[in-house]
Amino acid sequence: MDMDIEQRRGIVERYLRRCVTYSDASIERKIARGEDAAEIARWQAYREFTAYSAEEIAAGVLDSWLTDDDFDSQPGSSPLLGGETVSIDLAGLDHTSRRNWLAGLLMPRPVVLIATTSRSGVENLAPMSSVNVVSNSPALLAMALSVDIEARPRDTLVNLREAGIGATATIFVLPADYDAAQAVADTAAPLSEEESEWDLVNGEPPLLTGALAAIDCRLVELHPLPAGASGTLVILSANSILIPDGVGSDSLPSKLFQIDFNSLGPGPDERAWRHNLDSPD
Repeated sequence: MDMDIEQRRGIVERYLRRCVTYSDASIERKIARGEDAAEIARWQAYREFTAYSAEEIAAGVLDSWLTDDDFDSQPGSSPLLGGETVSIDLAGLDHTSRRNWLAGLLMPRPVVLIATTSRSGVENLAPMSSVNVVSNSPALLAMALSVDIEARPRDTLVNLREAGIGATATIFVLPADYDAAQAVADTAAPLSEEESEWDLVNGEPPLLTGALAAIDCRLVELHPLPAGASGTLVILSANSILIPDGVGSDSLPSKLFQIDFNSLGPGPDERAWRHNLDSPD
């Protein structure tokens, strides 16, 4: 019986997922036996590559590899901001459409990169995992900005506070791929006030070309958290969304999530690939 592309995709994905399950069990056995760390690292690398391949199969970016015809040796990719884009005015949408866009981009809680500008003109880019939709009409977002281990306020908070109400911020929603995960890891490292994290990523202000979407925001309010908490609640108005042309709120690719305190990935499925790092904000 001739199989359609969805059936082929399902068979290959299932096989790869089982390889991941087998790898996890093998790694546990090797660790328990105290085997060589280099051998365990090789198995872990194989596990992550296989899990990533399973995600690509499930997303359909390798569909040309599953046919009997000639295939493209380069996998397809999700539409990102580096190509043709359209801007969606959130105020001009009806409540349901606005809710669908905000939920599709920011629920459940993904890791995003937030762009702000310092008073001296330095462009800052920082990973955050505390962005939440608190109102659909009007479109309002909230995030908690803490201090670092040396009690120094985050650059994002300093930039917004110094610029005042109406300060601009851009939230870049990231695809679930290793480039995005590495961008989070790179921008999480502290830099001097004169350095910009944009030098570490693919893109330059105002556009992060490896992002799925960009949400243009303005600062509405700042609220210090109650006594004992070392952070500030930031309320942003979401004014517009920049997306690749042809993408709808019901067809958004898989987003990058913070899985626990020190890893990133496409979702909570333990079989999925993981990128380990120090915990972002």
